[in-house]
Amino acid sequence: MIKNQIYRRLLSYISPYNGSIVIAMACALVVSVCELARIQIFADTLNALKSLEGYQQSEQPVVFQLFVIKGFFDGYEITFTNVSTAIRFFLGLLGGVIGLVFIKGIFVFWSDFLMERVGNKVSLYVRNELYGKIINAPIKVITEHHSGDVMTRVTEDVRILQQAVASTASIMRAGINVIIFLSAMLYKNIQMTVLSLIILPLIAYLISRIGAQVRKSSTEIQERSSDIYTQLKETLSGINIIKSFTAENVEIERFKSSTTKQYNSAIRRARFASLLPPVIDWLAAIGSAFVFALGCWQVINGNLDIGWFAGYILMVGLMYKPIKTIGGVNTVLQQSVASAERVFLVADFDEEQSHTIQGSDELINVNGSVEFQNVTFSYDSNVVINDVSFIVEPGEVIALVGHSGSGKTTLVNLLQGFYTPDSGQIMIDRTPINQVPLQSLRQNIALVSQDTILFDGTVLENIQYGSNKSTRSDVMNAAIKANADTFIKKMSNGYDTTIGEAGGYLSGGEKQRISIARAILKDAPILVLDEATSSLDTQSEAIIQESLSNLMEGRTSFVIAHRLTTVMGADKIMVISDGKIAESGTHDSLIANRGIYSKLCEQQIFA
Repeated sequence: MIKNQIYRRLLSYISPYNGSIVIAMACALVVSVCELARIQIFADTLNALKSLEGYQQSEQPVVFQLFVIKGFFDGYEITFTNVSTAIRFFLGLLGGVIGLVFIKGIFVFWSDFLMERVGNKVSLYVRNELYGKIINAPIKVITEHHSGDVMTRVTEDVRILQQAVASTASIMRAGINVIIFLSAMLYKNIQMTVLSLIILPLIAYLISRIGAQVRKSSTEIQERSSDIYTQLKETLSGINIIKSFTAENVEIERFKSSTTKQYNSAIRRARFASLLPPVIDWLAAIGSAFVFALGCWQVINGNLDIGWFAGYILMVGLMYKPIKTIGGVNTVLQQSVASAERVFLVADFDEEQSHTIQGSDELINVNGSVEFQNVTFSYDSNVVINDVSFIVEPGEVIALVGHSGSGKTTLVNLLQGFYTPDSGQIMIDRTPINQVPLQSLRQNIALVSQDTILFDGTVLENIQYGSNKSTRSDVMNAAIKANADTFIKKMSNGYDTTIGEAGGYLSGGEKQRISIARAILKDAPILVLDEATSSLDTQSEAIIQESLSNLMEGRTSFVIAHRLTTVMGADKIMVISDGKIAESGTHDSLIANRGIYSKLCEQQIFA
């Protein structure tokens, strides 16, 4: 993505908060005026002190003009009649300076606070938008990205964006300071101002060049962070395998490799970022030296009074200081550009096709008939499902068997709208599913998978997931049918017991029964069982089979299983091979055919 496009897109997220930004800029302007007023007081104080030099030995009053702005304001005439009057005057000026500092502090607070709030609002909006994009993205898009990389983009990269937006308060103050001080310097002395500006193009060039290197290194750092997140996730989810294969040292070395690469990128960025401030200081010192020399010459020639000579030198220093600030904040901005590019990749995720077209209807009172008509589906140019056709009557149990990778799970994924066929049509109750809103389609299909997915909440919340209108009594009835009620009531808080991350406090059989209870509560007319008992022992499988029988009652059911003993009673068994239906029939008829199914049965019996 082109850098200018990134900036424009970033601004589109910030523009809703233009009101807060304008107020923050106004606060920054007041801060700059306070700074300039302090310099005015400093310069006038020096001139007044020069006029009062040796005043104690004089009896004549001293008249002095304060806050003179040539051509605009003649100032205030101050008369010193004695030493005590002069002391009271300077004490008043001191009080004025303290008051200015107090006022400046108030406006600095509001400037910083408003931009921090804008930064956090942008962060809130972007994170919510990214999560919406992720959860509404097609499964194919999600599987193409490492989960750790996506997590880093939503957390770390958005955090860097938030910091960059918040840091613009410093840039605004710095920019306004430069404008205010330059205007005052040009008003006071054009020659000295032009001399002080000679080094600015070189500073701007260095900020740009170093910023480009910082951006490149920042991109590398975030990519390495993604690798670290990914490995951490894999380690936590696969810790049993790692320990079982005594692969701790291998994983430690792999992790060290990722963190070392990130460290090298971070050091490279730090080297460039740390180079900028001293270089700006050196150039500023050179510019200040020339200005100082010219100022001395003009004081000697009577073209500049001593007070404003000192004030001018102070303004030059205060002008270079915000330029240095801009250089430092530019480092943060370049990091944010790198992060924004990564964030926008997620923000540009395609959304699932809603299937909503003119005249489309929701599925209501579904009987459960399913028909595949010449369905073909490819994944990355590989044909996974090839011209598949079949009809399932309402309430039938269809078993899908075959070798791993034959296309069984892909078939039921197509039925649920997780993928879109390349050609052909899938119909439920003679309604093409591509003419039905996805939400309506999926509300009529319940899934119980091999990988039981539970969430870190209570038993009640997990069974009730997706069925928020159900009552506690409905949940308990579903649990009874799933043979889960007995063990749930034995838990410390019954249905209100927290089950831990991914149901970590439960056994495999207990997790599966809660998953079945969730499907029962959904009460969908079509059921998909994807290897629902493959990871269970014989005793647990027997309990689960009884629960599944309760679940399948009166529902059109698709059962994917490798254990053929679990599908022998199916109304129809379809043998999937290389994306095609190789055989179809009942258990007895397929055994009699002596084909693929018969061989699979023999292999399992002899195994």
